[in-house]
Amino acid sequence: MDFTEDETMLADSVGRFARERMAPEMPRFTRDHLFPTELVREFGELGFLGTAYDPEYGGAGLGTRGAAIVAEILARTEPSFAAIFLCNSAPASLVARFGSDELKREFLAPICAGSSIASFGVTEPHGGSDVANIRTRASLDGDTWILNGAKIFSTNAGTPMHGFSTVVAVTEPELGPKGLTSFVVPVGTDGFTVGRASKKIGWRFADSVELYLNDVRIPDRYRVGRRGDGLKQVLSVLSIGRVLVAATGLGLARRAIDLSIAHGRDRVLFGKSILEHQGLAFQLADILTRIHAAELMVRNSAALVDSGRPFRNETSKTKLFASELAVEAALKAIQVHGALGVFEECAASGLLGEAKVLEIVEGTSEIQRMVIARELMA
Repeated sequence: MDFTEDETMLADSVGRFARERMAPEMPRFTRDHLFPTELVREFGELGFLGTAYDPEYGGAGLGTRGAAIVAEILARTEPSFAAIFLCNSAPASLVARFGSDELKREFLAPICAGSSIASFGVTEPHGGSDVANIRTRASLDGDTWILNGAKIFSTNAGTPMHGFSTVVAVTEPELGPKGLTSFVVPVGTDGFTVGRASKKIGWRFADSVELYLNDVRIPDRYRVGRRGDGLKQVLSVLSIGRVLVAATGLGLARRAIDLSIAHGRDRVLFGKSILEHQGLAFQLADILTRIHAAELMVRNSAALVDSGRPFRNETSKTKLFASELAVEAALKAIQVHGALGVFEECAASGLLGEAKVLEIVEGTSEIQRMVIARELMA
C-alpha cells in the first residue's frame, strides 16, 4: 500500500526527528530509566501526538494509518519512545471516539498541541486480561461522580506531562459487564494519586505506575459517552491500539535486522563475513520475509479501522503476528552479535525486553488467539 502525500510528509518528519533528536539522546534515558520530558514535549509540539485526530481539535486528521507510521518509525530508533506514543493513544482515542465536544476541547486539544499526555486506567491488580472484572466503583451524588478503586500498569501517569487518565468504573453493579462506564480524571483532582514507577525489562523509560482513587469527585460532564458503554468502548480502543502495538513490533523487528546486518557485514569468521554463511543469512531472510508480511498486515488493519469496517479480528491477528515477530527478530539480533549481544553496551541486548512487552500489552498472545479462534465458531 503506497503512502499518500500527507503520509509521506509525516514519515519524513518523524524520521528526521528520530534521527536527529532522539537517536543521540536515547542511551542515557534507557540506561537510567528516565522519562525524556523535553524530547517528548518537543515531539508533541511538532504535532505528532495529534497525528490521528480531527483537525477541529488540533490534530492532523491522518487516522490510525498515520499513527501506525509514527509508531513504526519511532520504534525503529527506540521502542520505549514508541511506547509513550502508543500508550497516550489509547486514552486520547477513547475521548476522540466517544467523548463529547466539550471533553475533546478540554482534554484532546492539549494532547494535539503537545502540552500534555494521557494514561489509560483499566487494568486492576486482580483482573489482568479480564477487562470486564473491574472493581473500581463510581457512584452518582447529584451531578458529581465519586470514584474509588485502584489501577495498575498505567503508562505515562507518573510523568511531568501527565494531564489526565481515562478510568473505567462500575456504575451499575447489578448489570455486570454492561454496568461499566468511562470517565476522564484530570491530574490534580483531590484523591487521585499516582504510585511509584518501577524499572522494567522493556519500555524502560515509559513509566508504568499504579493509580489510586480515594473518594475522587468529578462532574458528570467528565463521563465519556453513555453509562454502561464502558466495556464496549474499552474493547474498541484496545482493538485499535493493537494496530499501534503491531506497528511498534514492526519497527522493532526492522531495528533488530538493521543491527544484525551491520554487525554481520563487519564480523569475519572462517575467512568471510558471517552474513555469507548460509545458516545465518537464510534465517535473516526468513525474518525479512515476515517483516514484509507484518507491514502489509499493519497497513490493512489500520485501513479497516479508518474506513469504519469491522476490524477486531484483523487487528488481533496483526498484533499477534507482529509482536511474536519482534521477539524472534530480537533474539536473532542477540545471537548474531554472539557474546557481545548479552552486554548492556550492545544496542541489540535491550531489544528482547522491549519486544517481550509487546506480546503482553493490549491483550496477551493468548488473548489474541482466543479472539481469533472465535471465528471458528461463528
